[in-house]
Amino acid sequence: MKSREHFMQMLLSLSEWEPGVEQSASIEALAEILCCTPRNVKLILRKWEKDGLLSWKAGVGRGNHSTLTILCDTSTFFSSYFQKLLADGKIGEAVALIQNRKLPPRLKRLLQEMWDSQFGFVAESGENTSLDVLRIPRQRDFSTLDPAFVAVASESHFLNQMCHRLVTYDRERQRFLPQLAYAWESNEQRTIWTFYLRKGVRFHHGRMLSSKDVAYTVQRLIDLDSPYRWQMDDVERIEHPSERVVTFHLRQPNRFFLHFMGSNAMSILPHDVPFDERAIVGTGPFRMAEYTDDRLVLEAFEDYYGERAMLDRVELWIVPGPYSRQRLYQLPDRGDTRPDTDGQEGDLVFEEVGCHYLAFNFRRPGVHHEYAFRMAMRLIIDRHELIRQLGEHGYTPAGSFLPQQSRSLSFPSSTLEEAADWLRRSSYRGEMLSLFMARGTTFDGIASWIRERCERVGIRLQIESLTKADFLSPDFEQKADMAIMGEVLQNDIELGLLEVYKNKCTMVHRFLDDAKREWIDGRLSEVLRMKGREKRLGALLELEETLAAEQCWLFLYHVKRVDRYHPDLQGFVADSYGWVDFSKLWVKSFVTRM
Repeated sequence: MKSREHFMQMLLSLSEWEPGVEQSASIEALAEILCCTPRNVKLILRKWEKDGLLSWKAGVGRGNHSTLTILCDTSTFFSSYFQKLLADGKIGEAVALIQNRKLPPRLKRLLQEMWDSQFGFVAESGENTSLDVLRIPRQRDFSTLDPAFVAVASESHFLNQMCHRLVTYDRERQRFLPQLAYAWESNEQRTIWTFYLRKGVRFHHGRMLSSKDVAYTVQRLIDLDSPYRWQMDDVERIEHPSERVVTFHLRQPNRFFLHFMGSNAMSILPHDVPFDERAIVGTGPFRMAEYTDDRLVLEAFEDYYGERAMLDRVELWIVPGPYSRQRLYQLPDRGDTRPDTDGQEGDLVFEEVGCHYLAFNFRRPGVHHEYAFRMAMRLIIDRHELIRQLGEHGYTPAGSFLPQQSRSLSFPSSTLEEAADWLRRSSYRGEMLSLFMARGTTFDGIASWIRERCERVGIRLQIESLTKADFLSPDFEQKADMAIMGEVLQNDIELGLLEVYKNKCTMVHRFLDDAKREWIDGRLSEVLRMKGREKRLGALLELEETLAAEQCWLFLYHVKRVDRYHPDLQGFVADSYGWVDFSKLWVKSFVTRM
């Protein structure tokens, strides 16, 4: 590969790429280009001649220049080199090659076409059979896939493909289903919960699941002070009298405990393997085959206790901006000329359960502690105007974390004059305020729109990029006056609403002051003891309404996404994070061969 890299470097330095054209090139110049000694250049040239890439004539005597003549087809060379980069998972280098300004337009077009053909469903040749592969581009890298800290929708989805919990929640039927536990029971007081583990469940590293793994997973959440540790606060002790029985003894009655057993944090890990985020071991339908800065590769787990996935491999490539905008579930070389509208046959329409919102940081002093200022911001960010700014398609106004609840609300339009009137009632006197937002084209547009409207009312706003390092930093609360963030709830909506307030990684929890946290914790402890889903959900929505009326945060919008797919694709089952369960996907027939 090094020889081919050197040859590519040399080509990019030439003005003439056509085969058969003799051109001047000195040993000294090539040594500078290839960053090696003249002696090594001569060795490299001999190898290139042997490989049939070029011919070399050394200049003899004064005034006679050395020359080289390209012999190979440069299109074939670059396409082969590009394909090797992709096969080796060097995604960043492949994109950099396409973007190289010295690359001739014809080669740039060739590599771009090769790049575009990589994504969606492809069939690759294996040792004895073809492999069904789904390849997905993604603009940003992962934050964390550790179940003790996972906090982002996409990361949660990929974790669920690798790791399973004791139970799983079926949102459609509103009930719990067996996963690693085939049965469970509790005493009448709901202080003792016992789970019976399946036989024949194998971890990706080969060992069978046991009750020790369940106890280890819980203890790990406690030892790491996980943001999800609160879910285990009622656990007094854990007993595992046999390999397939585990019993939790609670300090107080908890009718909600089954929800905690189905949370992402309770993705069961093996007790005999040190956790490594680059080599996660679970019991799910896919195992982690590779995880680098460039890509995550999942392969079907042949010893999975359930039905073996029809897909053989799922690859997620981390690629920059314009090179990541591809359909997720396409078949290469199959055209789709239908107009881009909602809800057609062959469209996967998904509405996130959750929303984007602006949170005020009550852990930092400032004018945002005043209701009048928060009300001014509410009126500045008119939700109808914001959605028009976003382009309307795919967005609806939010008045709750739940889209269904928002649809029952009205959103009267507001004016900047009304906002200015509320601002005059506050103590704001022109100080600069900070608003943190995630990077991306959507958020950039929102940022400039909010800043411009704030300026018209008299508020000076400094927009800051919310980086991954900021989000994970414990010091972030000391820097931001406000932040715009999105929350996507998991299938278990009751648990999702609880996590908004309780998980240390959510912006809602992080920005609440101690008094508000204490008051909310009191309300939520009552919810955990309530009998019946409707009663608990009603109490959670009442809490949300009380806090929203105080403008503790400003609900902004819900997101609806449309992913187009080919009719040959079958088995679409979307989760609450907007991703399709890879283990259920299959393709009637492939036409693409890599």
